[in-house]
Amino acid sequence: MDDCFHAFKIQSVKLESFIAWFLDYEKEINWRKHFNFDTIQLPQDFLKVEPLLAAVHEVHPIKNLGLLKVPAKTMYNWHTDDYRLSCINLLVNKNHNSHTLFGKQKDLINKDIIELKYKPKTFYLFNNQVEHCVINLDVDRYLFSLYFEDEIAYPKIKQKLLHLLEDV
Repeated sequence: MDDCFHAFKIQSVKLESFIAWFLDYEKEINWRKHFNFDTIQLPQDFLKVEPLLAAVHEVHPIKNLGLLKVPAKTMYNWHTDDYRLSCINLLVNKNHNSHTLFGKQKDLINKDIIELKYKPKTFYLFNNQVEHCVINLDVDRYLFSLYFEDEIAYPKIKQKLLHLLEDV
């Protein structure tokens, strides 16, 4: 349970405000289903204008950028990702009631859990291979996420990006 996620030092400078502007036109957005999420692909231009994404892309190329929408008052159940070994996430919502939990089965009934408490404008390296869930208790939840060009296990990408991560 020690290595489920890690914050990056470099905060978002462009992405959050773009997504906020973009969501002003949500009724016009053509959301697509991707692993039961409503998603939309975001412009690859952010690999040039968002300093953290540019730095990561230099070390380990990024394939796709996307915005995921989790409906209000829902839970995305415990799972590990089938296709992503690791990713980078940034929660767009502010001041709302959702929880990202990582868990390890302790016994037949109980899990040991740790919560990723997203900070504003903060990107997180995310270990998709540890069981996790999202509990969204109020409004629609919007999360920036990405796919790497070549999938890479969390410990390996963390080591490659250590210079960009907050001190452990």
